[in-house]
Amino acid sequence: MSKSAFSLRLATATLLIAAATAATAAPWTSVGSAGVVDDADTGLIDFANGEARLRGDAATGSVVNLRYNVVALEGFTGLNQVAWLARFRDNGAGSRMRLYLRQYHPNGTTSTIDTFDSNSYASAVGYQTRTRCTAVDWDFADGPYYVEAELTRSADGGMPALGLMSLTNANCTP
Repeated sequence: MSKSAFSLRLATATLLIAAATAATAAPWTSVGSAGVVDDADTGLIDFANGEARLRGDAATGSVVNLRYNVVALEGFTGLNQVAWLARFRDNGAGSRMRLYLRQYHPNGTTSTIDTFDSNSYASAVGYQTRTRCTAVDWDFADGPYYVEAELTRSADGGMPALGLMSLTNANCTP
């Protein structure tokens, strides 16, 4: 085998391994109960079975904010298509769950990369799991990423909750 043929095979094998590694890179995951709650909201939230739920006795108009740190995982570098999965409860017009993927920059500004909104899907009495595709240009050198969850009760009977979420590099179309 010639030296150039060997080099070509080695380069091809390296690319295939790199592609397989990127495709199987570990996802970032979190359960709803792992979120950090604003001090003012601690009396409005229940954590149970890994879930974050707006309390049943929370007043109409209540909004709870939780934050989840997104850590730099292998494969979370550069521009990637990302499958954003969430398991949540939005039981109707009086309930809403929104997730914001954000980056906090060293200069003190925050940018919103994408938003996952339960109102984009039909409401359901129980939990539902949905996935949306987005593009993220991961640059942890320009500041950390986090997900901010917002649970809102806008009418009596609203019972928003967040069960889990994950971000996975994927071949999907935003």
